[in-house]
Amino acid sequence: MRYILAQSIKEARHRSGMSQEALAQASGTSRITIARLESGSTQGFRLGTLQRLCGALGLELSALPKGNCPAVSGPFAQLRQLDARRRHAALAAALLAVNPEKAADMVRQALANVALWEQEGRHGDGHRARWRARLEGSVRTVALRLLEHNAQTDALLANSPWIFALEPEAK
Repeated sequence: MRYILAQSIKEARHRSGMSQEALAQASGTSRITIARLESGSTQGFRLGTLQRLCGALGLELSALPKGNCPAVSGPFAQLRQLDARRRHAALAAALLAVNPEKAADMVRQALANVALWEQEGRHGDGHRARWRARLEGSVRTVALRLLEHNAQTDALLANSPWIFALEPEAK
């Protein structure tokens, strides 16, 4: 159970683009408490703390029968990851198909979003650095990098600077 709760909080925070510090401010909780919770600490957490965190992230704190949480892991999580890859692959194709000036403008917008994340303290330094590296080079190179798959891909695609250009998520 602790792992599911930790994953739910962490995934919701990442989806919202909040840093641990920003979530701490929004929920009235310390960043250290959030870090311990997200790491799966065996320390007990107060119900009020969990309710404030869930409220700040737009989550509902509820109890389910064991084995009844498919959205956090298993096939539903895998479907979300595959859909993110599909949406970024479609974007790569679009970058190669549109007018080169428009494609270059789109890459600049994605870079501007990464710069905005930095100004707002969103996402980690490593996440921003990996996106900056993927956005360097020609439009063709950037498009090809959107198709790469490695150990970091799913985490990167879950918080993408391309949100303005991606197709809607599959329902």
